[in-house]
Amino acid sequence: MDAAPPPDDPPRPTDVPTLQGMVRDLTARNRFLERRVVELETQVVTLEAKVAELDGQLDALLKHRFGRRSERRTPTPRPPGPPPRRDEHGRSPLPPHLERRDTTHDLTDAQKPCPRCGTLRPCIGEQVTEQLDLEPVTFFVRRTIKRTYACRSCDPAAVPADERIATAGPSQVGPIAKGLCGPGLLAHAVTAKFADHTPIHRLAGQLARSGVTVARSTLTDWLGGAADLLTPLCQLMTERLLLSRVVHADDTPVKLRVPKATKAKASHLWVAVGDADFPYVAFDFTADHSAAGPTAFFQGFQGFLQADALAQYETLFGAGKATHVCCVAHARRKFVAAADGGDGRANAAVELFGRLYAIERGLPPLLPPSDDPAERTARRAREAERQRLRQRDADPILAELKAWLDAMRPSALPKSALGTAIGYALNNWAALTRYRDEGYLAIDNNLAERTLRAVALGRNNWGVFGSESGGRTAATLYSVVGTCKHLGIDPFAYLRDTLPGLFALGEKPTAEQLLDWLPDRWLLRTRENTSRPASAA
Repeated sequence: MDAAPPPDDPPRPTDVPTLQGMVRDLTARNRFLERRVVELETQVVTLEAKVAELDGQLDALLKHRFGRRSERRTPTPRPPGPPPRRDEHGRSPLPPHLERRDTTHDLTDAQKPCPRCGTLRPCIGEQVTEQLDLEPVTFFVRRTIKRTYACRSCDPAAVPADERIATAGPSQVGPIAKGLCGPGLLAHAVTAKFADHTPIHRLAGQLARSGVTVARSTLTDWLGGAADLLTPLCQLMTERLLLSRVVHADDTPVKLRVPKATKAKASHLWVAVGDADFPYVAFDFTADHSAAGPTAFFQGFQGFLQADALAQYETLFGAGKATHVCCVAHARRKFVAAADGGDGRANAAVELFGRLYAIERGLPPLLPPSDDPAERTARRAREAERQRLRQRDADPILAELKAWLDAMRPSALPKSALGTAIGYALNNWAALTRYRDEGYLAIDNNLAERTLRAVALGRNNWGVFGSESGGRTAATLYSVVGTCKHLGIDPFAYLRDTLPGLFALGEKPTAEQLLDWLPDRWLLRTRENTSRPASAA
């Protein structure tokens, strides 16, 4: 039996038209609520994806700030063969070229006789202990004396002074005309700022502790003068670098102080590293992050350009232009980030990338350039062998990776860490696998990234470029110091020799005059002089 309605419940209609109208209203309301539920479910899915994306970004930032910096994962099995030789442990011997200063301990005359029988004991040996020591930096004043000679027999009224009087030495003493700094101090300032990442105010403090007071503005002017001297040489280095078969390129942001602005703007330093035939490092400065910088720098270059998939590089590629070789390590890092963010599906891709790198470690090393025809033939044969081994061993792994990416793409949210990694790899697949085309190509762009570490370390110390001219100065000096590091040269030794040499060439040196001061030429000349017997010298 139906329960009686509550007393306040209004009476229900009994006529059919009214009931039909109520059914229509309830049906429409039900449809509206169903659509609203679908909309809310879609919003929930979107918000969950956004939360997952933000969680991944937060985890990545926390890992970048506080986590380990190594990219090493679980080691992959090595190919069969003898295990690689590990570095030997223990103290390495001190360099033989260092000066030895002896401190000798000897018995007194009263201690030399035998306390038992009184016989004089002869010396039967020595115990030598070597320690590495140093003295503080020593400053000295370099005096350049130019003697002047004049003829007293000629009539000064009849004979011009330039014929009667002769002064020895150059007209100006370098490396900076009328400058207080000698070549060693200028080389030290450049090396301290751009190789050791010491900001100007700390460098001034170091000099002051040695009793030498130099204003920060003066040090800045010295660095600008050094850059002016080195600019023609850097231009020649860049011209030769662009003759390379392959160039590694990358960029990094640097803050630029803008007059009357409330905050600094983002400028960029771009780096290019040539191949073994043209082993130079060239930096370029741009006040923005547009494509104009790399377009102007790489104008006319038609070789392989190993770089990330940066939009600013896109105008460089095409018929009659450069060929893009994308960085496999850059793609791999995205999957590592996804795996570290908790998406275990990314581990499969990381493992495949590890197998690709295991193949690279097993390849025979590249041979250095040579003018000898037989060695050039051997070099080309080695490159062909590397290409053959890569295509034989890496192609099956790349095919497996491509199939995995295609299969996983529909199930990965596009904006998630895994979806972003998959999209990046598939969108750049042709460029990512192009390293197999030539044996002299590298699997990644880590060479350029390592070169940029100097800027990253320095940026943490000096912080900001004071002006666009300061950015161009930094690009020039980073180019020289970076090339020295790339070739294993001590930047101080090179600059101490090169700066006065360039000053002696005058304001407009020719390319032929500059060739001998290229870092690789200087290195060969230095080695020849070092290995030459003293009698021959």
